[in-house]
Amino acid sequence: MQPDAKAILLKVLESYSDADKWVDSMFERIKRLSNTKVGDTGQDFVEHLCEEIGFECNFPERPSGKGRQRQSPWDIRIENVTFELKTATEDVSGSFQFNHIRYHREYEALLCIGIGPNEIWFDAWSKAAVATGEAGRLVSMEKGGSVSHKLTKQTGSLRPITEFEDHIRHLVTTIAQHKQIT
Repeated sequence: MQPDAKAILLKVLESYSDADKWVDSMFERIKRLSNTKVGDTGQDFVEHLCEEIGFECNFPERPSGKGRQRQSPWDIRIENVTFELKTATEDVSGSFQFNHIRYHREYEALLCIGIGPNEIWFDAWSKAAVATGEAGRLVSMEKGGSVSHKLTKQTGSLRPITEFEDHIRHLVTTIAQHKQIT
């Protein structure tokens, strides 16, 4: 007799259930998205938030002019400052894993959006602050590699989304002033 593979998998899945904190939470739906879609959600969220605030923002365009470029040195430009944008969901220990941060890309700042079950967190740093460790400790994502890094942040080390406008305004002003000096 053939084993019931589906029943076996269902039994195994029972022992690997996700944290209950996401069940019936405000942002539960994001946990059903692929990692790429989580990133797309973060980009769209930041775009709409910037529009509501009145920040000028845009994205790298395809050479044809039709649509956004998927691979680019930067992900979003806010008030003439280019950002690498990373979005992560809160894990069971209250941390966010912002993956694939790359030093070699040409951007001026890093913007991290952390989505918890019912809250949105963020922080942003100049690329120099990221490179010097002020943003936190970056860990290589591949053994012996140095191209792609991960930044782990606890909810308590990120800013509530209500501070987005003030912090981004301060950061882009600081970077713009630095550009004028150099």
